[in-house]
Amino acid sequence: MGSDYSLKMYDRAGQLLKDFIGHSGGVRGITATADGTYLASGGEDQTIILWKMAETGAAPSMRQELPEWSDFFSSLPIDSLTKDPSKKAWKAVIDFLKVNREKKVLGFIEEVYKNLGEEVHPFATLFVTEDFEWVCWTPKGYFTCTSSGSQYFGWHVNRGINKLADFYAAEQYFEILFRPKQMQKMIAQGKRIEEILLEEGERLFDLGRLHTPSAGFIEVRNLINNSDVQYKEGKLVTAKTALTLDVEVFDGGGGVREVNIYQNDKLILTDRDYKTKQGERVEKQYKVDLLNETNEFKVVVKNYQKMESRPEILKIDYVGQVIATSALHIMAVGINNYKNGAYNLNYAQPDAKSFVDQIATNYDKIFKSVNKVEIYNEDATKDNIIEGFNKIIAKARPEDVFVFFYAGHGSLDEEHKDADGESPFYFVPTDVTKIYGDPEQLQKKGLSANELKSYLTQIRSTKQVVLMDACHSGGALKTLNVRAAGSDEKAIFQLARSSGVVTIASAGSKQFATEFEVLKHGVFTYVLLEALNGKADGNADGKVTISEIKIYLEERVPELTKQYGGTAQYPTSYVTGNDFPLSILQK
Repeated sequence: MGSDYSLKMYDRAGQLLKDFIGHSGGVRGITATADGTYLASGGEDQTIILWKMAETGAAPSMRQELPEWSDFFSSLPIDSLTKDPSKKAWKAVIDFLKVNREKKVLGFIEEVYKNLGEEVHPFATLFVTEDFEWVCWTPKGYFTCTSSGSQYFGWHVNRGINKLADFYAAEQYFEILFRPKQMQKMIAQGKRIEEILLEEGERLFDLGRLHTPSAGFIEVRNLINNSDVQYKEGKLVTAKTALTLDVEVFDGGGGVREVNIYQNDKLILTDRDYKTKQGERVEKQYKVDLLNETNEFKVVVKNYQKMESRPEILKIDYVGQVIATSALHIMAVGINNYKNGAYNLNYAQPDAKSFVDQIATNYDKIFKSVNKVEIYNEDATKDNIIEGFNKIIAKARPEDVFVFFYAGHGSLDEEHKDADGESPFYFVPTDVTKIYGDPEQLQKKGLSANELKSYLTQIRSTKQVVLMDACHSGGALKTLNVRAAGSDEKAIFQLARSSGVVTIASAGSKQFATEFEVLKHGVFTYVLLEALNGKADGNADGKVTISEIKIYLEERVPELTKQYGGTAQYPTSYVTGNDFPLSILQK
């Protein structure tokens, strides 16, 4: 390794074996796994690259490396090997020359071969930011990341000598390329992710075959002409409590599947009523309410290839009459008792009730009022849950905070795919009698993540939190119940990212949401209550914010699950938008 950005492997005789190509800065440290499967290298380019040691890379063919010898190579009976881009082919040609005593060229070719290494490309690359966001990606672009990690890498696509290259951020391909489950399999099994995807029957991603993304633009002219907004000290300001946004949508060739409008990162509008042709522009108007703060409106267009446009952003400061202090809306669903007794749980209902009681404590220090909708056990049917959402929809205002807490079963429908080609996730109400093997019942009686997204969008509160302790009754022991993973990491991220809602779930893919008799709670809720009681107040300012809760859960849950059960459980979280307090400590 060295400052010339290189990482090379030699044998004991000094023969170059491999040239590891990937770092764009000096390589400053390396280490290997105990079993010798992987090598990790850290560089000045702020990345850590994982290499698979057993992989043989590509090498230039003899004809590529020695074009002036092409006539000589054509005279050889093994000419085809001189076109093969591998060191194995080089060695075969050299052995042939030794046998046939081609000494005039043998020495020269052997010298070239000595300094020729196979080019090995990264197995995976990790980048970590200063604020501990991270993204891990493969050469083909598949990745896994934290909430904001996908914004840190992308591709420049060459458009020819007379045009500037296009840049596509990985964020725009999130639904296609975000593959946490396959990334885990890749590293565990030592297979390239493309091989795993093909085994699962999926088509591989090809950036070159995608259409130019559709795009959305917010037109400000009418807002200014109508005196709805004004420029003041370099900012757009308004005293209006509601505005009409003019949005122009451009079809880049992949069609316009939907237009999403976000306010301060929370989805407030989805419009799927578009019928466009390639190159066509369509204008529409959307009415939006203002918050008593800076309002950042964002338009994102998605085409039928699941590719997103770059966000178009408009910031408007509200300077009118101060809007009343916000209210807190809580909807809690907790299910211990299922119609099928085999699915009964010990602490799901107490978890939900304890959460409501805790978060409502001292609410008047932050909120003007609290609106609680609690649905437990036999009452927790799909119809009642939907009725609960409608009650919140009728009352919630943009300046309010909405929290949805769910403790019960969750399940992926592996037999069916939704419109995005994904296995849909369902919250499982009390009257579902068969979680697996009866997808029709799950579709009829379960609440899907897409349905939840629709209700979250209709709830006008721009600050929303979803807390999921979704579980399955699994193998129960005397001192511990195992709640099998109700969803995988991708389902959670898709819900959170598309709706712009803070989402924290009890466990990631293929993990277990555990509950212990000694705690009298599921571990996730036990730690959440600790956080709200003040243990998450890292800066001791008397406020417990969403970010502090996330950090505390990520540190404390693995510690407790390992202490009581022997295996660490890791929560999955997606935090978006501005941080805000959820609890004020009593003084």
